[in-house]
Parts: sequence; C-alpha cells; structure tokens
Amino acid sequence: MADVSLELAAQDLEPLVQRRRVLLIGEPPGTEEFPALVLELARQGLASGHEVIVGLEVPMTEEVERGPVGPFWQRAAEFQDGRSSRAMASLVEELALMRRNGDKVETVAMDGPWVAPGSTLPLEHMGLLETPRDELMATNLLAVMDRTPRAFTIVMAGAMHTTLHAEAWRTLGSILGPWFPTLTALYGQLTGGTRWLLPADASEGAVFDVPHLELPAGALWADEVGADGHHGYLNIGHVTASPPHASA
Repeated sequence: MADVSLELAAQDLEPLVQRRRVLLIGEPPGTEEFPALVLELARQGLASGHEVIVGLEVPMTEEVERGPVGPFWQRAAEFQDGRSSRAMASLVEELALMRRNGDKVETVAMDGPWVAPGSTLPLEHMGLLETPRDELMATNLLAVMDRTPRAFTIVMAGAMHTTLHAEAWRTLGSILGPWFPTLTALYGQLTGGTRWLLPADASEGAVFDVPHLELPAGALWADEVGADGHHGYLNIGHVTASPPHASA
C-alpha cells in the first residue's frame, strides 16, 4: 500500500484483527481505497494465523469464489453505483486467488439476488424477493460465520447497512450487534479526492469530487455507539474514483 493514510488506517485497525472479532466498515462505494484496505486487513488476519471471512455488498447469485465473473460485474451504466467497480472486482479476484492458493479466507456475497434485466431469476431465489434486504445479508453472512466460528470477519457495505441503529428498518449492523458484543462498526468518512457515484436523479454514474474536510487520517473508535450508529470513523485520506469494472 503506497498511500500513507491507507497504511495509517490499517495500522490503527490492527487491534481489531482478532479471532472471533467482527469489523463493520460503512463504505462510501466507488473508491479505490476502501476495497484496498479490506484486502490489506484480510492479509493481516491471515498473517496472524486467523481464518478470515470477508462479507461484501455483492449479490448472493454471484460465484465470488471464482472471481468477478458473473453478470453483476457487467451491469449497464444506469446500474453502476460503485459496488461493481474495478477496485471491488480486484478485491474479489484477489480473495478468490488467495483461497485457491490455500489461504483460509472466504468471501461472502451477502446481498439479495440480482440478474441482468431481461434474464430469469432462478426459482430457488424467487421466495427471497420479499425478504428485507438487510435481513437477507445477515442470514447469508451468519451462515458462513456459523461454519467458521473462530474467524476474523470483515464486512464492507454502505453505512446505511452497517449502522447499529435500526430506526427505519432492521439494519445488518443492528441484527449482528446483539450476537457479537465485541463487534466494531466504523463509518467510512471521505475527506477529499474523487469517487464514482450514481446520484438518485441521474441516468448513469460518473466521477464526482469529494468535498475537502479537515479530519485526522486513520481510525478512531470508542466502546459506545455514536449518534450515527457506529463506534467511530475510518478516514483513509484522499480517495480516488474507481470506475465500473464493465468499462475496463
């Protein structure tokens, strides 16, 4: 990792890289740096002798153990929201390669099923369409965690999912929290640079500037949950937009 802020964040998070520990990262999608940080944390976990689970906001219909090879990674421009970026594809590919090489790491595609428009959803997934999204993500993640109870688990998803506050709906974080007392949820704070973003009123995504914000780089957290439903924040400094994998 060449970026000093990224290295600092990884160093700050070292105390959380432990067996049976769960780290939730509320990611602003569409950057190169957040997927790179997750990969570094997975490597830290493996280097420490831990089994590692990485949960991602990727549809469960994707065979992530084979890499970024499914239709999700080739979505049309109007669906490109940063979750299928080049950086995310690289993360999935690297994790798949590590597993093929014998590392004890498992990637979990947590999100609900997704198929390309005009394609048919497999019958076994039809009944899942009525399941609340965060509950389905938690179910998919917990199934793997139950099989590997001693693993260090990293979950990267949007902050609306990682928050432990369940105000409008039961969030992924609020479901996991009671089961894992040592869980730590960190809000991914952007402080400058660029990101890939799909605004609600736009027909397709594009690169946007990130407003500058003065905030110390690294990670900072407390035992108590803050007003935003996270224990603290994660600032990896100046970020760079990661365009869709489909445009590679």
